[in-house]
Amino acid sequence: MRILVADDKKEIVDLLVLFLKKKGYEVDTAQDGKAAAELLLKNNYDIAFFDHNMPEMTGLELVKLVKANNLKTKTVILTGYPTMRDFLAKSVGADEYLNKPCQLKEVDDIVKKYS
Repeated sequence: MRILVADDKKEIVDLLVLFLKKKGYEVDTAQDGKAAAELLLKNNYDIAFFDHNMPEMTGLELVKLVKANNLKTKTVILTGYPTMRDFLAKSVGADEYLNKPCQLKEVDDIVKKYS
C-alpha cells in the first residue's frame, strides 16, 4: 500500500511516517499543498492524508484535485477544526476526517479499512 502524507507541520508528518513505515507501508511526504498535488498527479496512492490548512493548496483543494482527475486515492482530511467536520465532509467529499491531534489507532483503522 502506498500512502501520501501532506502537512505543513513537520512533527505530524514525522510521526505519521514513522508509524506507517513501521506497519510496512510505502510513504511519501509533502509539506505544502503544491508539492502534494505534484506527487498525486505523478504517482498512484491508495490513501492520502491532507492537512486541512496548508500553504499553496489546502487539503480541501487537494481532495477536489483527486476527484477532478478521477484518481482512486482515498482521501483523509486532518483538521484542527472539529466543529467544521460535518460541513467539510459534505462540501468536498473526502473519504475520512480526523481531528488533530489524532490517535494513531484512528490512522491505523482508516488504513486497514481501505487496504
